[in-house]
Amino acid sequence: MTDSVPILPAASVLVIDDRPDLHVVIGQRRPGSIFVGGMIVFPGGGVDPDDSIGPARSRVPSAEVPELDAAAGAAFLHAAIRETEEEVGLDIAGVGPVDPEAFPHVGHWITPEGSPRRYDTHFFMARYRDGEIVPDGVELTDAWWERPGDVLDRIEAGDLEAIAPTIAFLEGLSEYRNVNDAFSGRGSGKRRGNTNGWTSM
Repeated sequence: MTDSVPILPAASVLVIDDRPDLHVVIGQRRPGSIFVGGMIVFPGGGVDPDDSIGPARSRVPSAEVPELDAAAGAAFLHAAIRETEEEVGLDIAGVGPVDPEAFPHVGHWITPEGSPRRYDTHFFMARYRDGEIVPDGVELTDAWWERPGDVLDRIEAGDLEAIAPTIAFLEGLSEYRNVNDAFSGRGSGKRRGNTNGWTSM
């Protein structure tokens, strides 16, 4: 029997900063959400038609995403930037035009069959610019900065819940001391994941 749940395009961002060592923005989904309710995630969401036209195209003219052309990649990156603003109140890109090298693509995951919602999600990494984290209270009930290794410890202890992609990215980030190391080390050929996706951190 074929899974009848449509696979929707989506994008997410790992926003990192030195505080003073490497920390990442973590959000917690609203309990009761159809998709990963109550679990921790990185800011992100669906790619909308407006992410590929008009002001969006001017702000993000292109992006380097494996297996996509520059325009299609730009729509995913714009969605990731937009969703970060909407969900946690952080402007990680400014007015643009965005330099795609400042937002390296670090992974691609597709929600497996059997989920009530399925997404084809591309992940990017970004440096923190400024501003305070303010969760939107709709998609995310909480959001904060934390060391990747500490988040993994809390998942193992049962204090937090996360799906495979989130854990894979946290494992990758936990190997870096600071933001510069993370940007230098991404795409080094080490991949984590399974048949549903990968991260190259």
